[in-house]
Amino acid sequence: MWKYSNASVTGTSHAKKDTGCQDYSLCRTLTDPEGTEVLLAAASDGAGSASYSDIGSGLACSTFAEAVEQHLKDGGKVETLTRQFCEDWLSRFQRAIRAKAAKMNSRSREFACTFLAVVVSGETSVFLQIGDGAIVHSEKEDAYMWEFWPQQGEYENTTYFATQKSAKTFLQHQMYVDRSFEEVAVFTDGLQRLALHYQTKTAYAPFFRPFFSVLRRLETEHDDRYDESLHAFLNSNRVNERTDDDKTLILATRMTQKEELS
Repeated sequence: MWKYSNASVTGTSHAKKDTGCQDYSLCRTLTDPEGTEVLLAAASDGAGSASYSDIGSGLACSTFAEAVEQHLKDGGKVETLTRQFCEDWLSRFQRAIRAKAAKMNSRSREFACTFLAVVVSGETSVFLQIGDGAIVHSEKEDAYMWEFWPQQGEYENTTYFATQKSAKTFLQHQMYVDRSFEEVAVFTDGLQRLALHYQTKTAYAPFFRPFFSVLRRLETEHDDRYDESLHAFLNSNRVNERTDDDKTLILATRMTQKEELS
């Protein structure tokens, strides 16, 4: 059974400007046609310079979740969440953004956002990313690896967005079959410097270790108290001293306490 938690917290710079949190995240479990539990996690970071990026990030996550859920309801499997499926979703998402922009007398660029997603069923996993932030996973305890390194744009401190016309060019898609990932973390760029070690270009295990150690011990798939603790950590002084950006962190494990101690 997957156990999971997610939180998106307003950065101190956004709080000072009263712009609110432009990150969005979701995590849930679904069921595939064979009755296997499927983990679905998605996160998006709205561009700070875009007026309605909070709407864009919310739409990116919700439309992808809806597409995957409908795919499974129609009898599809995680193995058929191909790059083409993801490109088709991206096209639908961009059409939805254009419609929203027209209705609000705005432009698509004002809804700019990055996108990260994970879908795992049994020993099949799909990872998807446009822009910065990162996905980290492990096949055994304390062996964390990143899937895609954060994308940097043409200039320093820039990246790519799911809303731009060329987004398919920067879409990163990876599928694994017959490989069991037991733990997954998804985070936006507000946590990159804490969760990744740039000199060695590795995932920073001490960042993830305490989160998963507690998450494995939960008795239910989702616990409000853990969510509250995660939110408090992301909003703590020790985190805010190192980053003033919005912060999103999704954590999921199916590693049991018995496996951890074996």
